[in-house]
Amino acid sequence: MTVNDPNNNGKIMINDTEIVVYDDTEIQLEIEEHQSRLTQLEKEKHVHANKATLDKIEQTGSETLIDLSKISTHEEAINELTPLSHSHPNKPTLDRLGISSSNKLTIDGEEQVNTEYTHPESHPASMITEDESHRFVTDDEKAYWNSKADTSPSYHLSDLVDVEMDPIQLSEGDVLVYSNGKWKADKQNAGGGSCRLEDYSVDEPIRYVMPLDVIELQAIDVKKTSITLSWKANLRTNGSLNYLVFVGETLVGTTTETSFEITQLTSSTEYLLKVVTRNESNLESNGRTIVSKTQGDVVLSLRGGSDYVETPQITFDAMEIQCSLNPKVNSWSNYLIEGATSGIQIYTQHNGASYRRSGCDLYVNGRLETSTSYAMIPSGQFVTVRIEGINESEIADRFNLFASKNNTTTMQGLLYRVKLYARNGRGDLILTSDFDFTNASTNNYVTDILNNSPALFIHGSSFIEN
Repeated sequence: MTVNDPNNNGKIMINDTEIVVYDDTEIQLEIEEHQSRLTQLEKEKHVHANKATLDKIEQTGSETLIDLSKISTHEEAINELTPLSHSHPNKPTLDRLGISSSNKLTIDGEEQVNTEYTHPESHPASMITEDESHRFVTDDEKAYWNSKADTSPSYHLSDLVDVEMDPIQLSEGDVLVYSNGKWKADKQNAGGGSCRLEDYSVDEPIRYVMPLDVIELQAIDVKKTSITLSWKANLRTNGSLNYLVFVGETLVGTTTETSFEITQLTSSTEYLLKVVTRNESNLESNGRTIVSKTQGDVVLSLRGGSDYVETPQITFDAMEIQCSLNPKVNSWSNYLIEGATSGIQIYTQHNGASYRRSGCDLYVNGRLETSTSYAMIPSGQFVTVRIEGINESEIADRFNLFASKNNTTTMQGLLYRVKLYARNGRGDLILTSDFDFTNASTNNYVTDILNNSPALFIHGSSFIEN
């Protein structure tokens, strides 16, 4: 018997019987080659950089099994893996990102969002967060600001910053006199440097065209929940005007009239009130302000006899008395006020409906009563009476209110408020003292709200429901 005889080509003879023997060397080599290839594939397998994202991916198709023993090449393994799919739990988030690419991502057999980011052409305004330094501007705000532009300005001589004119009407023949850096209105032949109004021309736009503030702003009717303001337009302000009325910094109304009622206020409450002038060019003045207080829940009742209010020595340019008078009919000399030494007095005529006055000018609800013998003051209703020195002279005296100076003749009625005013350099009346009789006092006096004057003393009288 010959074994492994190379000449036998893998055959051996036993007792003349031929037995075929296969050499497994080539098979073993092929097995080792496949093992080496699988080892290489293991080394080359894909490792995803975003493992956290892959961890969120829900794998599907787990029922598909890959029999590696049937795979002879790397390409066949790839072909077997391709049909597998997965779904991403955050698809809505990817959709919002606007990702796009020519390579589509397939999840659960559906083509999903692209993997390449494309920046949108525009962004919604809602994505911007406003702060103190970054705000949106509305169309209304832009329109308001544009309205401030003076597209066709009209200039007036009295608007010049270097013109100083009294709030009076100019008369025929008045001239401008330049003195100490200011042009002033004066009479003809007033001195060197005079020129007629028609000789003055403006070559460039005037620097100052803001309208002037109103004058004589006052609260003429004060109630528990409302205050009525009255004023006069400044005579140096030309053209049609609008007036803006503010309570504090809040705009409560606009009017072309020279009075305005502010409503929905709280009783016994002090308010800062302002009136701003706006001209045809939508330019606004700085605003004139006053302080006023609504009525409280009581009022001082004076029943005649020994009831009256006494002031100490006081000095003022105007005194305002808010009251309701109930004089005796067919009885002389129901006194509203009389001074100790000044000669100022206001008292009824015999009919009880008209009043005599002396030593002062008299205004009733803002209207000048020119008659010295038959001034009219309504009875039985709220009224504002104001006295001023003749020719705007200052008044200094001690007074009795609702009584004569010797307390022998009195007036019946209700007293709400007493205010004192002084004139400033422009001639405007400025509130200096304010005495409120609509809040009950436990003493026999009422103090000045503004703390500028001594208290007013109450004789007799009583507080009743307002």
